[in-house]
Amino acid sequence: PEGTIVFGVCHIYASFNDTFVHVTDISGRETLVRVTGGMKVKANRDENSPYAAMLAAQDVAVRCQEIGVTSLHIKIRATGGTKSKNPGPGAQSALRALARAGM
Repeated sequence: PEGTIVFGVCHIYASFNDTFVHVTDISGRETLVRVTGGMKVKANRDENSPYAAMLAAQDVAVRCQEIGVTSLHIKIRATGGTKSKNPGPGAQSALRALARAGM
């Protein structure tokens, strides 16, 4: 029905080489949509850029609305482990683009 809130979980994985914007259902088991920075730009060096992350997030938002997901829980993750513990350059802009798109 109209007005019901359908949640998804948006896993934003921002490394220094690429940014993944990956939406799953609440359990995290079923992938609904996944777009990466590398899918949006042609140059390899631009995969991790805020611009690529923004394009990826916009694509994801459009797809979510088609599927009927109305709001997202956001999880941001960096490379972690022995590598960098702070998220890459695409994290902020991906989040911002999702918010601007009304997710």
